[in-house]
Amino acid sequence: MPRRVFLSAGLLLGCIALAHAAAPVEVGVQPLREVALPVSGTAPASAIAPNDSHIAAEVTAKVLRVHAEVGGTVSAGQLLLELDPADYRLALAQADAQVAAARARVALAEQRLRRAQSLKQRQFVADDEVLELETGVQAARADLDVARAQRAIAARNVDKCRIVAPFAGVVLERQAQVGGLALPGAILLRLVDLAPAEIEAQIQAAHAEALPQATDLVFESQGHRYPARLLRLSPVVEAAARTRVARLTFIDRAAPAGSSGTLRWTTADVLLPPELMVKRDQELGAFVVEDGRARFVPAPAAQEGRPFPVDLPPETWIVVRGHQALRDGQPVTVIVGAR
Repeated sequence: MPRRVFLSAGLLLGCIALAHAAAPVEVGVQPLREVALPVSGTAPASAIAPNDSHIAAEVTAKVLRVHAEVGGTVSAGQLLLELDPADYRLALAQADAQVAAARARVALAEQRLRRAQSLKQRQFVADDEVLELETGVQAARADLDVARAQRAIAARNVDKCRIVAPFAGVVLERQAQVGGLALPGAILLRLVDLAPAEIEAQIQAAHAEALPQATDLVFESQGHRYPARLLRLSPVVEAAARTRVARLTFIDRAAPAGSSGTLRWTTADVLLPPELMVKRDQELGAFVVEDGRARFVPAPAAQEGRPFPVDLPPETWIVVRGHQALRDGQPVTVIVGAR
């Protein structure tokens, strides 16, 4: 009899335990989009002018006049400097004379050929002589082409004595001095484009792939924030720094060219706060609610004590209270918004 009582009591306790286990557990839940942390990134960046050119001399000549000063703005095609063209004008006159002489030689060679062809019909001139005159005409025409090319070079050198702005910009530096000698390749002025600047940022290679899907791109400089939009991302990784170059454009107002600062952005990734992390069967993750039951979602990339990524739809119900004691598949009663 005592043994039977003991078995009945054990059975009763088991039933109570089973009933307890089957009873739904009250948990607090919130949608993933409300509890997810924004994933942000930063990178050093600077505002780069579309063109920042060092205007150099192309010929050797004395500087006659300077028409642009530091800080002044110029329009495209505006005259910046004048170099002394005297020597090059003489070379152009010489080239003109050479063209005229070559043209005269062509005319003479053609006239001789026509006369020989006429005499050939009456058999007063041999075929070899006519052939020689035809070759002479071709050579004279080639000499004329050479003379014309030399004349074009001389004219170009004259034009190079007038240095004009290749684009609208502002003069930042001036090395040219009136009376000084300009040499080919010598920097005379520095001209920076007035067109809106672009942003150049050095993005860590590990974060670069997420940049095209990023939102809230902002360039911060000198306490100002400038919204931006990605233009292009270099596919090449710079070996030393392990970075990729990104170019962005300003959406509204632009920062002054030459400004340095920080590019900030928010990616489309989803991170949960570390306090929602639980560990089950040596795996880290979080609990969600599906069809009235708790489901454990592993997060392979999670690290204890740090926000962790999950791949779930934004409307997923995340357990935010009572998750530490939950078991996978356990029935739950939810209270929305409770933490």
